Amino acid sequence: MSTPTPNPKECLALLRFEVICHIKTLRQDGQPLALCLRDAASRPWSGPEGKYYSFRTIETWWYDYTSRGYQGLAGKAARADAGRSRSISEELGLWILDAVAQSPNTPLSVLYRHWEEHGRELPSLSSVQRFLAGKGYDRRSLKAGRLESGPQKAFEAPAANDLWMVDFANGPTLRCADGKTIATHLCVLIDDHSRLIPFAAYYPAGDTAAFLDCLKQAVLRRGLPHKLYTDQGKPFVNHHARIVCANLGIRLLHAKPYHAWSKGKVERLIQTIQRDFEMTLRLEDGQVHSLAELNTAFSRWIAAVYHLRVHSSTNMTPHQRFMHHAQTLRTVEHPEKIAPLFYTRLERVVRKDGTITIGKKLFEVHLSLRALKVELRFDPILMDTVEVWHKGSFEGVAQKVDLHLNSQIHHRGHNYER
Repeated sequence: MSTPTPNPKECLALLRFEVICHIKTLRQDGQPLALCLRDAASRPWSGPEGKYYSFRTIETWWYDYTSRGYQGLAGKAARADAGRSRSISEELGLWILDAVAQSPNTPLSVLYRHWEEHGRELPSLSSVQRFLAGKGYDRRSLKAGRLESGPQKAFEAPAANDLWMVDFANGPTLRCADGKTIATHLCVLIDDHSRLIPFAAYYPAGDTAAFLDCLKQAVLRRGLPHKLYTDQGKPFVNHHARIVCANLGIRLLHAKPYHAWSKGKVERLIQTIQRDFEMTLRLEDGQVHSLAELNTAFSRWIAAVYHLRVHSSTNMTPHQRFMHHAQTLRTVEHPEKIAPLFYTRLERVVRKDGTITIGKKLFEVHLSLRALKVELRFDPILMDTVEVWHKGSFEGVAQKVDLHLNSQIHHRGHNYER
């Protein structure tokens, strides 16, 4: 009688069983499982390959054996539903949704393993992931265990200026008349209800100063929103931004990590701007040579094109829908008092010669403030006026120093406004 040819799967299962027996022996001596697995991974094993196996591989074998015995070492068992549709029944689907809702901070892979260990008959993990994604759950959130907000749902603020959203994006690179190039950054605000743009502009940097300038221009033109929604970016998540919004009575909200879809409206608006406005600029290469020219052209496009075009989601133009709520908008009562709320605030110690620096610019203050710590308040975009404060009292306006002029005089006067 001829000897049957060994089945490769059986040979591999026997090799794995040999490793499992070694681990069981060590376990009987009272060693922790982790040490047993490391010991098994540190030695070569006979078999088809005759090689070392990693800690993770041997750990998988161990749990396959403890859950399904020797059969678990022979590879994955044949699916009971092989060849049939693997759609999730209504009853099972409701159970999965309920189980996920009860454990929002647990990654789906961990939940799935737990369900299997408790004998729940399930389709594959990927099938469950597709099912939940179809119900609106974000795939990245499922993987990371961040499901506090549940499935994605379409949302719209009930009225104009109830909710604004803001975001940054890289803008076009400009070539100036002198051959130099300027990188630009788009900051855009959108009213969630009407899709109107309260304000948007291109800036030389995508920082807090640009964000707050954009917000200032928006509230002066369109009134005050009740809520402002941003991502977790550094320009938005900082003490200065919180103070400004609090002074204006605006509730500042930040999207949770892995929930970028929640800012879908502003991101789609950015795509529209890039496609309809910036693409036109590229076709008209050479027409715009400065940031001022770019923003002038952009403002015209917003007013003459975007605001007057019917939006596919609302079947109205953004301007029409916004103006339906004109009587209920919160307006700025004293526009002249708005600007100081947005000022950047820096602390500096005045030098012995009565000067302080902001960036690379030198300013002169009154000599009575020498060696004292003062607070400087100014508009970081314009830098036209720098207020000097000491212990809550206004001390005057700092004067920009002309270094070239200073080098030509022996005695420096202190023309200082008090």
